Amino acid sequence: MKVRANICMLLISLFLTFQSNAQTKAVSFQELLREGFKNNYAIKLENLNVDKATYTLLRANGFLNPYLDSEVVYGSGVDPTITNNGTQYFQTNFVLPTKLGIDFYSGARLERTDLIQESFILNSSGAWVGATIPLLRGLGKSSAANTFIETSKINEKALKEQFSNQVLIYFNEMLLTYLTLQENTKRYEIEQNTLAEAKKYHEYIYSLAKNDQIPQVEKNRADAFVEQKTQQVTIANLDALGTYYSTRMLLGNNAITVDSIPNLMDVIPDPNKEKMITYIAARKFNLETLVKNTPQYRNIALRVEENKLLLKNAQNQKRNQLDLDVKVSRFGMIQNGGYNFSNTLRSTYPGYSVLVSLTHNLPISNQKQRGAYLEQLTELDISKTFLEQYIFENVVSAKLNITLLEQKIELFEQTKKIVALTKQNYLDEKEKFKLGSSTQIDITLSFDNYFTAMKSLNTLKYDIWRNYVSLKFKLGELPNNEQELNEFTLLKLF
Repeated sequence: MKVRANICMLLISLFLTFQSNAQTKAVSFQELLREGFKNNYAIKLENLNVDKATYTLLRANGFLNPYLDSEVVYGSGVDPTITNNGTQYFQTNFVLPTKLGIDFYSGARLERTDLIQESFILNSSGAWVGATIPLLRGLGKSSAANTFIETSKINEKALKEQFSNQVLIYFNEMLLTYLTLQENTKRYEIEQNTLAEAKKYHEYIYSLAKNDQIPQVEKNRADAFVEQKTQQVTIANLDALGTYYSTRMLLGNNAITVDSIPNLMDVIPDPNKEKMITYIAARKFNLETLVKNTPQYRNIALRVEENKLLLKNAQNQKRNQLDLDVKVSRFGMIQNGGYNFSNTLRSTYPGYSVLVSLTHNLPISNQKQRGAYLEQLTELDISKTFLEQYIFENVVSAKLNITLLEQKIELFEQTKKIVALTKQNYLDEKEKFKLGSSTQIDITLSFDNYFTAMKSLNTLKYDIWRNYVSLKFKLGELPNNEQELNEFTLLKLF
């Protein structure tokens, strides 16, 4: 019976261990990165914006496509008036738009008009060619069609840069969150080790009290000490869980959905002082040049170019409308109400005709056009100011990151020494307590100093890496497309 009971206990233990391992998923940063790239909502939205810009450019180019206007009319009777009674005709007009704003056209009309008292009827059968020219507004490269096409091209390029920038933002946020998750997970481990050490100390105090080597009231101090460390473990676990859910927000839908904190496969090394100093020295004096090489800078710069084109178009639209239309036609006469297009064109009566029309629009007040121009002028100034702001803020922020890195890397080296010293002090206090030359308060203080230094070192380590990543983000040195994401490894970064 005893053997069977032991076998059952062993099987239960194995089952629980397997179940625990099955519930805790092990993940790497690369896995999170790939899952998030497929499901992150911000990336999906920017990708849709790029698609929309492509379709806008397709629509803009469509304004230069030639087209046909056709009309068929049937009238019955012998009264060819404005109501078209007694008139049947087919008319078509072929229009060829150009980027210069000039529309060329040609057309033909075939008409039959019923006779009135067997008289000859002159109808409008014939053919023509012509051109419509905007003399003051939109002639040349600043035409409405050309402006629409060119701004659509720039918009597509700008949104592609914005998509690259969104990938860069996503990578930066994911990496910073992952580093914080690593930090909080490591702090949770430190707090667990702290609690384990506190429990050992608790047992030691209880054994001394049991043997009447110390007063019984010292057990209360040990109990409070353990409870305090237990609470710190709980807080550290909550912090790690909160960071994990921040990571899941970045991952988007249909990504990793384990509710418990997964095991993190990546090992984050300590910062290397020499490598960090070398990296800073190579970038310290050309920050503005590096900032100008980022996708976001290129996106804003393209918006400035787009607003320059729109301003030029708005400037043209300030002018009064003056359109010239020139048309050459060939018409003839047909009798007896029949259709005969060839006879119509061969007829010398009435023959060729030329129509020149000039359309002018003179508003009482030019407030609408002037307001549109000033509005666009302000848009240009806004985009230029935004570009200047982007350079200024990112250069200043990069300088701050560099200053923090330089100081924190020195602080990290100092804190490592403090950890070693406080650890030795804690061990010394324990030995002194055994010899009766130290108190329990001395031990708990040295204990707290040691583990506080360990937590400070852990926080400082990940602060340095976050500053390092933030600097690389501002300089555009992180992956900003799918290929770079797939090729990225944390080993390359560190």
